[in-house]
Amino acid sequence: MTDEVLYDYWWAAMPRANHVRVGAIAFAAGSTRRLFEAGKSELMSIEGISEKHADDIIKRRSGWDPEGEYDKFINTGARFVPWYSDEYPKRLKDIHGKPFALFAAGSLPDDGAMSVAVIGARNCSGYGRMMAQKFGSDLGAAGISVISGMAYGIDGISQTAALDAGGVSFGILGCGVNTCYPSSNRKLYDRLKESGGVISEYGIYTEPRACFFPARNRIISALSDAVVVIEARKESGTMITVDMALEQGREVAIVPGRITDPLSTGCISLWKQGAVPVTCAEDVISLVKGSYSVSENEPVLMKVSLPDDEKKIYALLEPYAISVGELSDMAGMELRKVLLSLVELCLKGLAAEVSTGHYVKVRECLVV
Repeated sequence: MTDEVLYDYWWAAMPRANHVRVGAIAFAAGSTRRLFEAGKSELMSIEGISEKHADDIIKRRSGWDPEGEYDKFINTGARFVPWYSDEYPKRLKDIHGKPFALFAAGSLPDDGAMSVAVIGARNCSGYGRMMAQKFGSDLGAAGISVISGMAYGIDGISQTAALDAGGVSFGILGCGVNTCYPSSNRKLYDRLKESGGVISEYGIYTEPRACFFPARNRIISALSDAVVVIEARKESGTMITVDMALEQGREVAIVPGRITDPLSTGCISLWKQGAVPVTCAEDVISLVKGSYSVSENEPVLMKVSLPDDEKKIYALLEPYAISVGELSDMAGMELRKVLLSLVELCLKGLAAEVSTGHYVKVRECLVV
C-alpha cells in the first residue's frame, strides 16, 4: 500500500452530492494528497473547486487521520479499488465520468466474462416478474454475470433468479456498500456478497439519496455488454440507464410486452428507435458473444431432475395461466396428483399460482 492510497480513500469517501466530478477534480489537482494539504487559495486555483467547495474540503479533512481511517475501513471487510488499480474493471476505464474509485463487498465482475444488465420497473406486472425470473435464471445458468441495481421489482427478481440458477450477480448501489437498500432485499444483499458482489462509488456508510441513483446507472450500463429492459414507462430511471448504455456503445434489448400496457410504453418506444427485441437468453447471447467463447452447443437452460408426475405437469405449463382442471384433462391424471405436483413445482420455483386454481410456468428448464 502506498501513502497515496490513504488520500485517495479520503477523497473517494468524502460525502458529496455530485460524485461524478470526484475524478475530474482529482485529476485536475494532480493528486489527492495535494487536495488534503493545500490551503484555501490553492484549492480555489484548481479547476472545478469553488470557494464553497474549498471550505467544504477543508472542513471534511479537519481531524481526519488518513492511516487510521483507512485501517478502520479495511477492518470492515470491504475493498477499495481506485481507478488505477489492476482490479478496476476494464469496462469502466474509458467511459465518460468514470468512477474515481469503487467500494466493493464481495468480488468485482470478471473482465473476461460476459455481463448483461437486466433492468426494469419496480412495480412490475406478473408478466414482468415471470420474464425477470426467466432471463435472470437462464443467463445465470449460462455463466453470464447479471448486473442490476438490487431494487424492487425487475432488478431484484432477475438477480435472485440468477443466483438461484447457480450464477453470479452484481448489485450496483446508490449508497454505501455497508447499507442494504432497499432493506427488504436483505437476503439478496447477503447472497450477492457471497456469489458476486455489491459495488458503489460512494463511501461505505453513505445513506441512499435520490440524487445518487441516476449517477449509479452509468456504472450498471458500463459494466454490461448488453442492457435488457423488461417493462419500463417512458419516463423512468430505467430509461436513464438506457440513454447511458447507448452513449457508452452498449447493446440495448427489450422484452416485448402488451402494447396496451402502460409498463410497455418505454420498451415499445425503444423498439421503434432500434432496440433489439429478445425472447430468450440465447437471443441476448447472440447479440454480444463476439470475442467471448460461448459454445453454440452449450446449454443455456438450467438442468433439473423431476419425478414423472411433476415432469408431465411441468411440460404442460405455459407462461399464461392454465387451470388445474385443464391440466388434469391434458395430463390424464387425477386432480389430487396434479395438485400435489403443482405444489412441488411451486416450491422449486418452477411454477406459480397466479389466481385461485390457475398456474403458470415461471422458469424454463432442461428437465432430465
